Amino acid sequence: MRIAVIPGDGIGQEVIPAALRTLALLTGEMRLDLEWEVFDWGARRWLAEGEGIPDGALGTLTREYRAILFGALGDRRIPDMAHGRAILLGLRTGLNLYVNYRPLFLPGATVDLYRENTEGLYAGMGGTAAGVAVDTCVYTRQTVERFVRYCLRDLSNKGRRRVTLVHKANAVPHTGRLWQEVFHAELTAFPELTATEEYVDSFCYHLVRDPSRYEGVLTENLFGDIASDVGAALMGGLGFAASANLCPETGFGLFEPVHGSAPDIAGTGAANPYAAMMSAAMLLDHVGYRCAAGHLRECLCPAAPAATTEQFTETVLSLLRRRLRGNG
Repeated sequence: MRIAVIPGDGIGQEVIPAALRTLALLTGEMRLDLEWEVFDWGARRWLAEGEGIPDGALGTLTREYRAILFGALGDRRIPDMAHGRAILLGLRTGLNLYVNYRPLFLPGATVDLYRENTEGLYAGMGGTAAGVAVDTCVYTRQTVERFVRYCLRDLSNKGRRRVTLVHKANAVPHTGRLWQEVFHAELTAFPELTATEEYVDSFCYHLVRDPSRYEGVLTENLFGDIASDVGAALMGGLGFAASANLCPETGFGLFEPVHGSAPDIAGTGAANPYAAMMSAAMLLDHVGYRCAAGHLRECLCPAAPAATTEQFTETVLSLLRRRLRGNG
């Protein structure tokens, strides 16, 4: 089984190699059928060649690889993040990765947050003319239906019993009402789920005050982007937040830490690879290596206090060796 690896920019070039060391150990010790290839898509290539995703690369990814382990994009030499939109958004839309899953491990609660990943304000529709700038929020019923249907099924399969739709239908009525209509229509197939709705501002307030109110949360692209970072702050920071970008129909997935490229600490050896390793564990789960994923997760929390990238990595590797050899 092959996976593609895109370290990207900044600390992605540090935390992704750290995560690969854990995958290499697990692959060797547990005899996993897993190999990977590293791709140099990022700011350096963009500046040198003006290229984000090479022609034909999306087809190659879906034919030859099962998943992507992704680092981060962002470089001060490209202040408008043109390469980030071309690469990451290009992968999400080109590979139809419409489900963004971001688990939040919070005090007294684990919240499964699902963000629609391909439309909304991030659909790229709009323009500027005569001093007026317009960004258009676009949602199609088909996109909302397939997203909501997958999320409800996934929550039910996980044994969750409460689901919350987060929207802003009072201020953004057209797309908001579409989400409400689809949500309640799809719920009829899942009588075991108790449903509620909240406006996004109220949801963020209550998530901070009492996360135990929530089990599963569904929301659109922009709101999910913001709310998941609020959740990351409650976990201790963006360095602890991992994510999966999924296409349920093809089974393809892209797994990434959500902390960004952090240019202020890139190259200092201070980047925490926790989220990159947690993303690697999510990838292992996705491709069917649940036991290996469980071993990796169990070794991350004890390693969290380590001060540097290398110290954290060595601690995790040591814990993994002990665990896999029956000494931990």
